[in-house]
Amino acid sequence: MPLDALRRAVHRAGLAPLAVAAIIAAAPSTLPAQSQATTGVMRGLLTDSAGAPVARASVTLRGTETNYQRVVTSSDRGLFVATLLPLGNYDVTVRAIGFRPESRRGLAVRLGQTVEASMVLQRAVQTLTEVTINAQAALVDATRSESATQLSSEVVAALPNNGRNFLNLTLLTPNVAITQGPDGDELSIGGQRGIHNNVSVDGADFNNPFFGEQRGGQRPAFTFNLDAVQELVVVSQGANAEFGRSSGGFVNVITKSGTNQTKGSLHYFGKYSPLASVAEYRLARLDPDFSQNQFGFTLGGPIVRDRLFYFVAYDQQLYKETKQKTRPQSSAFDSLQTFLQTAFGGALANDFGPIDRTNDANALLMKLDWNASAAHRMSLKYNYTNSRQENGTFDFDTWGRSANAIERDYSNALNGAVSSQLGETVANEFRFQLAREDRPRPYDGPTFANGRDFPDTGADFGSGFRFGRPFFIPVKDHDTRVQLLDNLSWVKGNHLFKVGGEWNRTETKQTFIGFANGRFIFSSVTGFINYAQQGSGYVECSNGTRNNSGACPAGSTITGPIELYLQQAGVGGRSVEDAGTQSIVQHDVALYVQDSWKPSPNLTLNYGLRWEAQYQPDPITPPDEVFFNGFIGRTVTNTTGTYTFPSDGTIPSDLKMFQPRLGIAWDMQNDGRRVLRATTGLYYARIPGLNLASARSTNGSIGQTIFRNSALIPILGRPPAYDSLVPAPTGVPFRPDVFVFDKDFRNPRTWSSSVAFESEITDRTAAFVSYTYAATDNLTRFVNRNAAQFGSPWLTGLAGGNGISTLTTVESSAKSRYNGVTIGLKRMLDPRFQYQVNYTLSSDKSDDDNERDPFSFRYARADSLDAEYGYSDRDQRHRFNAWTLIRAPGSIHVNNRISAYSAQPTSAKCAGDNRGRATQPSDRICPDGHILERNTLRKDNAYFSWDIRLSRPFEIGRGGMLEAIVEVFNVTNSNNFRDPAATSPLFNFDGTIRSGLGDPRQVQVGMRYLF
Repeated sequence: MPLDALRRAVHRAGLAPLAVAAIIAAAPSTLPAQSQATTGVMRGLLTDSAGAPVARASVTLRGTETNYQRVVTSSDRGLFVATLLPLGNYDVTVRAIGFRPESRRGLAVRLGQTVEASMVLQRAVQTLTEVTINAQAALVDATRSESATQLSSEVVAALPNNGRNFLNLTLLTPNVAITQGPDGDELSIGGQRGIHNNVSVDGADFNNPFFGEQRGGQRPAFTFNLDAVQELVVVSQGANAEFGRSSGGFVNVITKSGTNQTKGSLHYFGKYSPLASVAEYRLARLDPDFSQNQFGFTLGGPIVRDRLFYFVAYDQQLYKETKQKTRPQSSAFDSLQTFLQTAFGGALANDFGPIDRTNDANALLMKLDWNASAAHRMSLKYNYTNSRQENGTFDFDTWGRSANAIERDYSNALNGAVSSQLGETVANEFRFQLAREDRPRPYDGPTFANGRDFPDTGADFGSGFRFGRPFFIPVKDHDTRVQLLDNLSWVKGNHLFKVGGEWNRTETKQTFIGFANGRFIFSSVTGFINYAQQGSGYVECSNGTRNNSGACPAGSTITGPIELYLQQAGVGGRSVEDAGTQSIVQHDVALYVQDSWKPSPNLTLNYGLRWEAQYQPDPITPPDEVFFNGFIGRTVTNTTGTYTFPSDGTIPSDLKMFQPRLGIAWDMQNDGRRVLRATTGLYYARIPGLNLASARSTNGSIGQTIFRNSALIPILGRPPAYDSLVPAPTGVPFRPDVFVFDKDFRNPRTWSSSVAFESEITDRTAAFVSYTYAATDNLTRFVNRNAAQFGSPWLTGLAGGNGISTLTTVESSAKSRYNGVTIGLKRMLDPRFQYQVNYTLSSDKSDDDNERDPFSFRYARADSLDAEYGYSDRDQRHRFNAWTLIRAPGSIHVNNRISAYSAQPTSAKCAGDNRGRATQPSDRICPDGHILERNTLRKDNAYFSWDIRLSRPFEIGRGGMLEAIVEVFNVTNSNNFRDPAATSPLFNFDGTIRSGLGDPRQVQVGMRYLF
């Protein structure tokens, strides 16, 4: 029942005021989540024993860890609110004229929560012994509207975590999935693309502005010590207006701070191949040998007691693996090995031999917190990360070692905050960040005698073979971020208002030389060997003959062996390095207003409006100077239709991203045990810099891609020898490939809604069920608007018969639809047995899943994009997660986590009667012209893993504790096969890719010392 009704019932029963205070204290203690980014809120109602409000009472809140103190005054209605509270435990004392002091101890302020501290005050004339009440958190948050899952530092530290990366724990929360994408595992929240999440640490963006994912992407083993995490919150649905730049979900991490007590930890964890089950690997002739050592510490305490505190955390990993390569069993491969042993001076003789990989990482965090006064609090944090993976670009068994580069990532970030209490009801928070992340990809492979670099030599996929370094090696890349944010909050009656603004400036500087050293795709290994030995005139003919004249007999056409040759070059005398160097500056600005309103004791409304704008840079060459300027604004009619040139030569900025948000929480029976929640709102995602890069430079004025193949020798001329390049053309390129943005381009927009019901089953157990719907439009898609299906309208029409070959247009024409039902069960507040279990049944459909790869078209026909709608690449029909914390007899901790995901989809192939799995979108075009529905089959990448941690703490000395730990990952030794995206690996132009068996069962031993 509501608190006022409870007070009246107790008063009618004739209970003493002291009993009233005890009953009120036992009521649910957490109120609506205001979704603060770094802090929490406390508020309450002060009344006398008759239920009348107590005005002008002094309420003192004291943080027990740091003696941080805030004093507020109750309003004429008896309400008090304290905003921007640092996270931690608080004692609350209330004093009012004519009343005895009352206090509550141990109120925990958690990230994003609003904690209730209502009290009934006793008249001073009564001589009752004052009782201090110890608070207990509520199992069901009766006023939270958003779908949010919170993991405390105790849970984060106790669960088994292979690699000790905080993002690994987000997978245990509902509506969050890890899906295998074209360039690594991606975090998908609520069915959205992985590049559309927003990860923040201590209220500062922890995202990479160029690639769109979290800082470091898939490269670093970790980005800070897991023991430094105070709280981790995943909001998968219904975030309020304070949060933006994401159409997916929000991952919010708060790191620990120092306290008045000096505390710290030391840890070591080790994994070794003798402790792993590698039988499956040995059957596949991979036979890995690895070792991993991870160690670090945390230390925090006072510099000036009650005022100035420090916290330091460090973590380091040393990893080395030797892995056998899969040797294809064929005579063609035997011939290739023989050829490689002598062709390049022996430098590539063992290109398919064992490969050594490293995965080393360092992470340092330093933090200062200063209670400058009762009204002002300041925080400053520095975060450094450094990772290095030698031969870490690919883990693809049949690719040669020379396909790999050194994967580097290192970052420096400084962020801080100033929280100020400006009056009884007004508070302000200012946050800033200065950050730089470097993501170079150096290559130190061998070189040809003529000085050209040896490229990626080897892939044997059936009859295909590729030769030439991947287009993303080497790369020089770094980005910088300047972020400023200010929030102002104030209390008025039963409203808690908040307004704020934000400015994010990001800049990516990179040198990207693409296929500067050439890339060949051969139809066969034998074709490559013959081409290398007989010169660039070698051709294969449709009548079965072969020769080195560069032509086929009359009546016969050239069929091979080169299917594709690509080479990046500059335009107008530019070097390929000059053409590939650019700076991409983007500005993200936002304003918002929101309110948390309680119109009645059992109803909470969280509503607001957010406005965002993303300002994009212009192309390097102005529209009136590009060679295709004559096409801009032109309309062409041919036999297939009428077409207007899609671009005006600019990159549109989206300045109209208005996002209304609404959340409702209804305490159905006024008892804090059964809650109905509902949310709806609009969310916009930002566009990562990678999607802009080609449109800024590859426009026929800066850089160009040279194309050749055997079949077009009579038209384009011969491809070069395998160890040479095509001379860069002079003047304006003839029919180059061009990248442009559609003039009507808009940022992705998601309208999402959810409804959930949560009920307390026992005093420590609760169950919930929820439904989520997310409709995303304006998704980015890459389309060739000069395709043959359109009659190639822009192939000619300029001076001298010039025009455009492939016109890659960046459009916002794709869509996705996600439906998900989740059921869950949790047991909390029990120190001996806690758990959370959730299962999601979902359907995720889309008509394009290309997140950020401008070099691939994912459709079967450019004029039949509607036929692409089907299950998305991210679709995982079933997802199950569970974790338990068990304290067994003898103080032995048995902690478990289990995850099971169904397989992702893939497309069927239609090529006559030869049906199978499609490796190119065109495989779905049947002989009769109809297009097979996309993603009707399933990959072989279903996932199951059970991880367990056994530990036993031992007290050492005064206040010290040593914990011995044994962890087993993948207890059942499931294969967890990694199945790449449904495109031929032979033509893979993406970044990091993984294939084959997943991690085997591994045993990790460790020790933690806490003091």
